[in-house]
Amino acid sequence: MSNPAKIPEGFEARKSKILAELSIPDEEYTDLSPKGSVDEGIRDLIRDINTLPGLVTTSSCAGRISVFLEGRKQQQQQEQQRLFAPSGGKGAGRWLYVSHEPLKHNGQASGEHAGGEKQRKDTRTLHDLFGMIPGDGKPPAWKGQAPRLVRFHFEPLILHIMTANLHHAYPVLSAASSSGFRESGLQSLRCLEGDDDGPSPIVAVRSAGLALESVIGYCDDNDAEDDPTSDTPIIRSLVTDEYLEMLIAISNERFSVNTERKERFRKSLLDLYSADQSQGPKAKGKSKPPGWEDPEKRRERKRAEGLMRKKLLESQTNAAPTESDNDGIDDLLE
Repeated sequence: MSNPAKIPEGFEARKSKILAELSIPDEEYTDLSPKGSVDEGIRDLIRDINTLPGLVTTSSCAGRISVFLEGRKQQQQQEQQRLFAPSGGKGAGRWLYVSHEPLKHNGQASGEHAGGEKQRKDTRTLHDLFGMIPGDGKPPAWKGQAPRLVRFHFEPLILHIMTANLHHAYPVLSAASSSGFRESGLQSLRCLEGDDDGPSPIVAVRSAGLALESVIGYCDDNDAEDDPTSDTPIIRSLVTDEYLEMLIAISNERFSVNTERKERFRKSLLDLYSADQSQGPKAKGKSKPPGWEDPEKRRERKRAEGLMRKKLLESQTNAAPTESDNDGIDDLLE
């Protein structure tokens, strides 16, 4: 039988390549996220995970507040049954604001625009910060084609961890579930069909319960053929500045909960790996208390004690036992 803790060479090669990319200096490293690099708030967790055998992170987000303007896809014009573009930040569209840490209420906005410009000690209103013009709260009228909406999002931590095999995936799933990331799971079931050198299971650590989304504005397109990537679109708000402040307050609270869950996950995962290493690859279940013995050993011990007691009783058949004799029997049994 193959050792489930054995790490395939194919996984080690993938891990080495990923770690080499992560070691690139920040000013040279880029990825597909709006920020373009690993979030500061999750670097310690990623470093700890990547030191564990059989695990390596492939993508991550520490959690973020974002404001996103939907794009208009070309095929959308042919889909008469769909009036609004799908929700989310992927595909056509543009980021109006992104922050991977809480946004301060007192005019000190902590975050960045999509271009990476830092926003510090900014006294502008939230409408100005998000690049919107205050409106009258009325939705726009449209003919045949819905407007491009502006969506406010709070998204909690999401982490993808490649594992060497299902044996290494189990503690990740266990730690994630017990730490509040209850929607975590395997990214694909292809790993169930592969051999030791086949696809490595990827565990997605996530929790939808903390997510928040709200439509807060729209793009005032005068022409359906307007370029969605234009640098100066007219974006009108559907909400008040007070409503935006409420969304920020809710998001900041969820940032705190998100951080607590992240720390619980880190501690639980490290504890599980530490226990697994100390008990060996064949250890299963919880650690046993001192003096514990399995049923087979207990039966052997009871049988040996019974035989000893029988011999002692037989040797005393023709003689009345004295107090000292009884003490001797007790000593042997002990």
